[in-house]
Amino acid sequence: MAESKNKNNIEVNEFDEKVEITLPRIRGNDDVTVTLNGVNYQIQRGVSVTVPKSVALILERSEKQSRAAQELVDRLCGR
Repeated sequence: MAESKNKNNIEVNEFDEKVEITLPRIRGNDDVTVTLNGVNYQIQRGVSVTVPKSVALILERSEKQSRAAQELVDRLCGR
């Protein structure tokens, strides 16, 4: 992990930086829970929330993996 120092000369991990995300509302889907290093983040869909960058990256990678899996299923089923 990349680390740098802030203005007070304290080491800061770039993945701890806060970012704002909004998960799309999808009918029938509940909140999304992400667990990272023993910490649970429950994220409500359709609401703008601030989370650590590492949580946003987990969600992004999860979405990419879900799309890839769906493409594979579609290909295997001849869709």
